[in-house]
Amino acid sequence: MPPGPENRFSMQVYTVHIHPGDADPMENAILIREGFNFWAFLLSGLWALYHRLWLGFFAIVAVSLASGLLVRLFNGGPEMDFALALLTGIGFGLIGNDLRRRKLAAKGWKMVDIVAGKTYSDAEYRCFANLGSQRIRTAHLGTTQLASPPQTVVSTPSTGSPSYP
Repeated sequence: MPPGPENRFSMQVYTVHIHPGDADPMENAILIREGFNFWAFLLSGLWALYHRLWLGFFAIVAVSLASGLLVRLFNGGPEMDFALALLTGIGFGLIGNDLRRRKLAAKGWKMVDIVAGKTYSDAEYRCFANLGSQRIRTAHLGTTQLASPPQTVVSTPSTGSPSYP
C-alpha cells in the first residue's frame, strides 16, 4: 500500500550522542528522537526511572503532590484532578527527551550529529553512513588523518539543542 499524503514526507529527527572516552565511540552511540515522547507522556514516572532521570522523577512526584493539594484546596472534583494529571503528562512528554540529552551532556557525552529517517533503523543507518566515512578522533589514538573534518555540533547548556550560526 503506498504511503498516504499525511506520512509520505514524514521524517523523524534524532540527535546522535557518543562518549568520547570509549575505544570505539560509535559502538555505544545513542540516538535520541526530537519532539514529543509518547511513553514519557503515558508512563511519566516509570519512564523517568527507566532512564535514570532521578530529578525528573522527583519533579513529577512533587508536581503530582502539588496538583493533588490544589484539587483539595479548591474543592475540585475528579475532572480537575484528571486535567492537572493530563497537563503534567503532556509537559513531561514534551521535555522528556531534552532531559535525557542534558543528562548525557552532564556525564560527558558529546552530540556529534543530527540525522533524520523514516524509522529509527533508517536514522541509525544514516548516522553510521555519515560518520563511517569520517574517523572520529579519540584522545588515546592521537591524531589521525581525516578524509574531511568531522562536523561538530555544539550544544547550548540550557537546552541541549544545537546552536546554529
